[in-house]
Amino acid sequence: MNLRCILIWFQAVSGLRVNLTKSSILLVCQLDKMQVLAWVLGCKIDFFSITYLGLPCGAKSKEKAIWDLVIRRFEKRLSGWKAAYLSKGRRLTLIKSVFSSIPTYCLSLFPLPTSVANKLEAIQRNFL
Repeated sequence: MNLRCILIWFQAVSGLRVNLTKSSILLVCQLDKMQVLAWVLGCKIDFFSITYLGLPCGAKSKEKAIWDLVIRRFEKRLSGWKAAYLSKGRRLTLIKSVFSSIPTYCLSLFPLPTSVANKLEAIQRNFL
């Protein structure tokens, strides 16, 4: 009820109207009584499933699923058909550039699971 009062005060002060029927509550994690809050505000409940810089927002840090995108990017950049057309030195340069650029942002936010590290190393080894 306090949140609804704040929104009503915002409407009175700013002259803008908050349309709660078009609004939605975005869940990052599951909370108790979200249905009650949505009913009091008169809005719907959605799930926060967007990605920012390649990572899903609101993801748990220990999930291996957040690394699927990084693994797919590795496989796409270091595909087998590209290895056939490059010399060994160029393959090594491509491996270094891909390894340094793709997972850097992910590594700054989430710890790298051992299984994912092994998978990335296997992709690099097969490409070389």
